[in-house]
Amino acid sequence: MRFSSLPFRRAVSGLTAATALALGATLVAAPSASAVGEHSSCTKNIRNKTLQVVQWDHADMYAKPSFSSTVKKSVFAGSNVTVYCTAKGGDWYYSKHGSTKGWMEYHAFF
Repeated sequence: MRFSSLPFRRAVSGLTAATALALGATLVAAPSASAVGEHSSCTKNIRNKTLQVVQWDHADMYAKPSFSSTVKKSVFAGSNVTVYCTAKGGDWYYSKHGSTKGWMEYHAFF
């Protein structure tokens, strides 16, 4: 009996084909990334970088990348903040302090 006609060979070939088909379907069905980064307003990713607030005594964290937006939290100078991405030409950073996520303007860090 030739190797190519063995039941084992057919089973392995069938399993290989089924695996390739399943993997291909998974890749095709994978969701595409939304806007860059964690938030829909993000324009450039920053890979979970930690920055320290240096602006005066505190910096405000906003709901949107705008001073006219609601202030979600005040973050005191010396606090470390995780930043995920930027918006509006790098003027705003989408960040997290504690369990709060929001937008902070770049002067808070530099």
